[in-house]
Amino acid sequence: MKSKTIHSPFASSSPYLLIFFGWIVFGITINSCTNSKNPDETKIAIQDTTPIGKRIADISIKISKDPKNAQLFNDRAALHLQRNDVANALMDMEKVMLLDTTNASYFLTLADVHLASGKPGKSKAALEKCMSLDPNNKLAYEKLAELFFIAQQYKDAIKNLDEVLKLEITNPKAYFMKGMCYRDMGDTTKAVSSFQTAIEQRTDYDDAYLQLAMIFHNRNSKTALQYYDGAIRANPKNTDALYGRGLFYQENERNYDQAVQDYTNAILINPKAANAHYALGYIHYQYLKVYSQAIIHFNDAINVSPEWPEAYFNRGLTYETQGNVAAAQADYEKALKLNPNYKTAEIALARVKTGGKL
Repeated sequence: MKSKTIHSPFASSSPYLLIFFGWIVFGITINSCTNSKNPDETKIAIQDTTPIGKRIADISIKISKDPKNAQLFNDRAALHLQRNDVANALMDMEKVMLLDTTNASYFLTLADVHLASGKPGKSKAALEKCMSLDPNNKLAYEKLAELFFIAQQYKDAIKNLDEVLKLEITNPKAYFMKGMCYRDMGDTTKAVSSFQTAIEQRTDYDDAYLQLAMIFHNRNSKTALQYYDGAIRANPKNTDALYGRGLFYQENERNYDQAVQDYTNAILINPKAANAHYALGYIHYQYLKVYSQAIIHFNDAINVSPEWPEAYFNRGLTYETQGNVAAAQADYEKALKLNPNYKTAEIALARVKTGGKL
């Protein structure tokens, strides 16, 4: 009898979601709205009863009474960005630039709009203009550092973060961002130091705790648990921390009960936590031997992430173990369709077709 080959649910993808800075994520994921109306027409959109919609309508009324007030257009542009309306945000900022190019804060908003429009070069230029008007603008240095981080120009990012720290030595985000740069540069010693300093400045900085946990997790050090615990204390709804701690308990401590609890809690917070569903399926198949429950969890993982070949493969193994060869074959075929180079799925498919045994 051939020994069975199990693919860990964590083998083909990072067990953690990369933590991006909020401004970066906003800038690179936002989609331009197709709304092409003149921004002054926003004032008639009173049917938008959301809080942001009401604020936009209120500012629009004020603009109709004071059409040369650049601050009003700037404020409305920022609100448009909050609801992913890049087109109107850009039109508002074009109006701002016609009215006043001496206010540094306007160029911060303009930088956000350009980044949201997928124009990092123009965003950088706006930030540099902001800094020329206000050399001590910490936010401009932070955002410029984030742009360099996106571009993987880590030394330039760190240079700008050092400028932030010259202006505010206790700035926790600057230390966190330096830690991210050092992490990606492969210098985990400096990354650890930076993340620890971020926590010293802000004791509830869950993302900094999580980054430290991940570093020590990769070292197979129990210190990881201390930092996972810190992240969860700081933010009980941090599903990445719950998932990571569950993974450490599973792989390093062989404490499956605690792992199941952490994965389950992550799903209660975020029902679409595909990795947690998958991990529960893996534990129930590989360790607990509760195959019917394993299939339920693999089903949940597939429902959330239907293009995940490993989910089909592991579900196929579970079906095959139960003797449901037809279902196993269908899952192996699906896994291969999603990833034609999936060798273990290819071997498994050949095995069930020829009547082989696990």
